[in-house]
Amino acid sequence: MISKKDDKFSTVEVAGLNEPSSPLEEFAKKVFDKMLEENVPPIPYYYKMYFLNMLDEEPESFRNQVYEYITLEETNELEKDLEIEKKLKQSFKYSKELLQHTAVLYKNSQAIKDIFEKYKSETAHIANPKLFERLINGFEERLKKINEKLDNELNHIKQLYSKNVEILKDIESNSIFDARYGIYNKNFFIRELKKEIKLIEKFKHKSSVVVLKVKDSVFASLKSEKSKILLNRSVAKIMLKTSRRTDIIAHLGDGVFAMLLKHTDRIGACKTVERLSDIISNSAIFLEGEEINIKIVAGIVEILSNEDVEVLVSHALMMMEKAQEDDVLYYIYEGN
Repeated sequence: MISKKDDKFSTVEVAGLNEPSSPLEEFAKKVFDKMLEENVPPIPYYYKMYFLNMLDEEPESFRNQVYEYITLEETNELEKDLEIEKKLKQSFKYSKELLQHTAVLYKNSQAIKDIFEKYKSETAHIANPKLFERLINGFEERLKKINEKLDNELNHIKQLYSKNVEILKDIESNSIFDARYGIYNKNFFIRELKKEIKLIEKFKHKSSVVVLKVKDSVFASLKSEKSKILLNRSVAKIMLKTSRRTDIIAHLGDGVFAMLLKHTDRIGACKTVERLSDIISNSAIFLEGEEINIKIVAGIVEILSNEDVEVLVSHALMMMEKAQEDDVLYYIYEGN
């Protein structure tokens, strides 16, 4: 953070303003004063960041009241996008089921033809079967036309399904939501991290990235893959529940989670990991008939301006793996 005050932010004339007439107005003024004190540009983006971070330090009753105001006034387009993605994923599931049912229908129609051929073969041994064979031939022609139409319709269905799959895969590749764990995915995390690096380059504040996972030794005690997923899901829920509104919580893949802690230096990131570790380890989670003592490991990186996103994340992952090897809670990346 800039230590020397910049006159263009510190000489704002506030004496003429009315005195705060409510706790909310008083808090709003305190946020503004804090921004001026730390020489942070008083723009909406940063005001929101400071407002939500400082709100966590206020009494619970006041926090709840403010969150009610926010809920009433705020239209969260991001949540709408997430809901759309959930529906699209459900649509993808239904589309696959449609093809499965269509395949069964096609299989049944083929079986009808096979039964007919068998029946026709058997009737060939009946004495004087000409009339009967004529009826069978007539039925065969009708069945042939029906099957031609059916084949045509099935080809259309397959083509439409293929196009639908391509579209849905394209949407999924650009999605921001991890359906398994109910948090953001790597795509969104990397996108937000790139934005934050640009802001750091411009305003010189400090933010941090934390990556974490459940220790391998904890997973070794579980027998089924389902139990491992449920355990990771519990961790994701705790992370989401205990995070600030400004934090970005995401699943990077293979059970590795990430946190983008905006306006948080490495010391603050360490405290976040320690607090999260305490909450997770003290949570009662029962799997396969036993209570699981969850332990996590983490890697921490303080973000620098002009830093490559993939390199930054790789450094955090490297610190996390080193922490696991040395059986410690976390390591901080100190640079080369």
